[in-house]
Amino acid sequence: MEWGKGICNFRIGSRWVSCLLAAGVAALIGVTPAIAQVQDVHLQIHGFATQSFVVSDNNNYLGMNTRSGSTEWTEAALNVNDQVSDKLRVGVQFHYTRLGVFGGDTPDIDWAMGDYTVNRWLGVRAGKVKIRWGLCNDTQDYDPGYMWSLLPEPIYGIDIRSTDLSQLGVELYGDVSISNKLGQLEYSAYYGYYYFASNDGTLESLKESGTNITGQPSGKTPGFDLRWKTPVSGLTLGGSLMMYNAQGTTTDGTFSEPLTFWSAYYADYSHKKLFASWQYSKLVAYTTTTVTGSDPSTSGIDERGWFAMGGYHLTDKLQAGAYYTHDLIASAHDNSDPANFFRDWAASGRYDFNEYFYGKVEGHFIDGNDVGFYGIDNPNGLKPKTNVLVAKIGFTF
Repeated sequence: MEWGKGICNFRIGSRWVSCLLAAGVAALIGVTPAIAQVQDVHLQIHGFATQSFVVSDNNNYLGMNTRSGSTEWTEAALNVNDQVSDKLRVGVQFHYTRLGVFGGDTPDIDWAMGDYTVNRWLGVRAGKVKIRWGLCNDTQDYDPGYMWSLLPEPIYGIDIRSTDLSQLGVELYGDVSISNKLGQLEYSAYYGYYYFASNDGTLESLKESGTNITGQPSGKTPGFDLRWKTPVSGLTLGGSLMMYNAQGTTTDGTFSEPLTFWSAYYADYSHKKLFASWQYSKLVAYTTTTVTGSDPSTSGIDERGWFAMGGYHLTDKLQAGAYYTHDLIASAHDNSDPANFFRDWAASGRYDFNEYFYGKVEGHFIDGNDVGFYGIDNPNGLKPKTNVLVAKIGFTF
């Protein structure tokens, strides 16, 4: 779990500055920080806000009217955490997202938890805890922390992030040194409950596939992540398994998803100004719907995706990079239908104007449309290829 990684931490000497900044961000997202409570030297307040412009040809993308050029992607976050003791930290993050037809007018709680460290190899987090899965799931809510405007959509879709980010439960974590020659292991094991977000693309995708959900389906989320910091400087290898099930109701019956298995294998490397990563994931899921008065109907999906990305710090302020991501619905048995695959070549750049303000520009060249595209904003059907340009300005403290 990252507690404001890369963000300036304003402590007691600057607490009134941090309060004013927090109040400014809070005003944007409708949250009133408890400024009167900022009395403890260990209290930290962080936040960021971004505004994007997205334009595309052929198809509208991610629930926005991008063919006409859209400014409908706005994000802001505010997190407050306190080091209560040497071993205990508590905190909460409020997050506002407006992504075209997704998101809302009020902030959600990304995470809210207590974190107790027993020792180096054992810690416990409890509450609404972010899920450590793959390279980026538990950090994708922190835009200032990475170069990309959009992470690879098939694996870290911005339109389904609210559903995948966190769970209500407990996590055990820690790291264990093997030896100086073999490096060290980091682990995370968790168990809890989650809900399909009511305001992201998860329910919309089900609706467009013919399953009209009422309310928010929920279920259990057992899973783990294990990563090896190898003896090779800057190289980390790892694997994750996220499991979940769900139960819910539809407008004319019930909805059930038995235990789903979503595995990931990944590698991450950084050396001086160079950084690169790779990830492969496989999702196996089954869905059973029952229409009142009819027999149950079960369908399954086997979806496989991967990406390879890399970048370089050209200067202290300027980064540039590119990635390729590929997704395939293997269970469809038709690799020629654009509805069953997604391929994206992306080129990105980021410039940090100073410690508070940054900008990103990114181009995407997409072939296929099995993720990220919706009938709700493409009523005349989807064309097989789409080019997308994203420009973003961000503020962080």
